[in-house]
Amino acid sequence: MPQPHKTRFIVIHCSAGFGNVESIQKFWKENLGWKSPGYHRIIERDGTVHELAPYTDIVNGVKGFNDESIHICYIGGVDPKNVNKAQDTRTEIQKLQLLHEIVKAKKWIHENYGDIYNVLILGHRDFSRDLNANNIIESWERIKECPSFEARFEYTFLNPQQITAKLPKK
Repeated sequence: MPQPHKTRFIVIHCSAGFGNVESIQKFWKENLGWKSPGYHRIIERDGTVHELAPYTDIVNGVKGFNDESIHICYIGGVDPKNVNKAQDTRTEIQKLQLLHEIVKAKKWIHENYGDIYNVLILGHRDFSRDLNANNIIESWERIKECPSFEARFEYTFLNPQQITAKLPKK
């Protein structure tokens, strides 16, 4: 597998559905034709964490940024009665495990690259184009709602400078 560059982002995702890990992996292979997974870690509703790839592997989380990102996903993120409507459906244990996985990823980055001050914790939607250049991806600018909550702001306590840091663009 290709090796990533220096990690600059920890990207939070939702699965946009409630399928199990096996069905998600099957979708990637059969429908999208991916050879590698979409995330490094995925967290089930009961808090079970699955390692789908080591952090050293490049996965398919955010096109154009995968070689500098670690991707963590929780199962859910949509209204159970209307999968076309984004909704933060994280269980309390998913919230705890998500935080735990972010801390583990930061530790790994620190051990392998040293600098964690400039690593941003963002939602997938924060990689949308900031059309009005206000450094906030507003709902009308988003290409997707994933992860269905404001990860950038929720995890500010882990990296306060990410509020004022420029959002990524390519």
